Amino acid sequence: MRPRLLMPLLAPGVLVGALALSGCTSGVAGAAGAPRTAPPSSSSSSATTAGEVQATSLVLVVTPHPDDELEAWAALPESTDTYPVFLTMTDGEGTANCEPGEYAANQWAQVGEVAPTPAPSGKRSQSCRDARLDSWGRFLERSWAQGTGQPVESPPEQALPVAATGGLEPAVDHPAGTPPATTARAWVGQRSARVAVSAGDGDVTPEEVRWAVASVLAARGAVLPDLPLLRVLGATYSNDAPDAGTHRAGDDGTCHDRPCTGDSAAAEYEHPDHLAVREALLAPGADLGADEGTWVATWPSDPLATHVASLGEQRYEQLMGLGAEVVPGRPDSRERLGTMQQEYGWLGFPGGYWPQTEVVAPDGEGAPLIMARTQSFVVVP
Repeated sequence: MRPRLLMPLLAPGVLVGALALSGCTSGVAGAAGAPRTAPPSSSSSSATTAGEVQATSLVLVVTPHPDDELEAWAALPESTDTYPVFLTMTDGEGTANCEPGEYAANQWAQVGEVAPTPAPSGKRSQSCRDARLDSWGRFLERSWAQGTGQPVESPPEQALPVAATGGLEPAVDHPAGTPPATTARAWVGQRSARVAVSAGDGDVTPEEVRWAVASVLAARGAVLPDLPLLRVLGATYSNDAPDAGTHRAGDDGTCHDRPCTGDSAAAEYEHPDHLAVREALLAPGADLGADEGTWVATWPSDPLATHVASLGEQRYEQLMGLGAEVVPGRPDSRERLGTMQQEYGWLGFPGGYWPQTEVVAPDGEGAPLIMARTQSFVVVP
């Protein structure tokens, strides 16, 4: 049964956009709601100052990997009033596309794809991490500027403190027997910011997500501008059906290794990192204090779904556009026109690029198409 749309955000064809930094009600000073201003800059602080920031609110976008943003972009208010902070829980270092053979096969510079720097030398290598974050940075910088009509902003990398919060140890990956890292990689500009927390591709836990969100929120007024929280977005589509994929129900109708309550008519996507982010943001009592609540991408028939948001057709084309085949008879040689196709093209899935789709759905071979123009959301006020 499809959910009743209690508060549909926008009708199909209407553009939505922009993020806000997520606020945590416990242990984070300055609850969302009251207007706040950033402190003046000083020689000892790297915070973006109020004079530099024109936005009036923050949106926090939380993703499992540095290419999942489009799963929630339809609910991102693209406005100069919004300061988005993009938080990725991993560097995406687990992708097979970083293997030299796969990388070479998926490189289509002649159709408009942009190669990352450095070229990845293998799965889970440092060069793979750096390549993923390089593509991530360019995609976000270009797409945010495109959606808001502002110049592209490319801030330098800096460190964001990630000391233990709420009794949780820092989640950042570190070699066995060495102290955990105390900083995350961050890029903070006047119009947006992004933060990369290396919690381990394929190994993210809900506790780590809660820790990372709290750490980012605690950086407001220091590394990040001190603004009220408008909305939290979970770009973390997860759909685990009992009659499809790896986790299936037994003879008694229940799943024993993990709850699989999804719908196989939608795109089946069982990645554990996506589930971890979903569970963290939707956990009972996980009120992050955002004025417009926490929005988590989901499948259309999810009983918890309450909202639908759509990108306008033109905006979707700017992000996901594809042209004609450059090599006749080769669908994977279609010209890459959208920013996602250009910057994330070497990671394209399935088929060597990112297929367009109106709603999340399986393709003809059952592969998940999740970068949809229209997305459904579970919204926690």
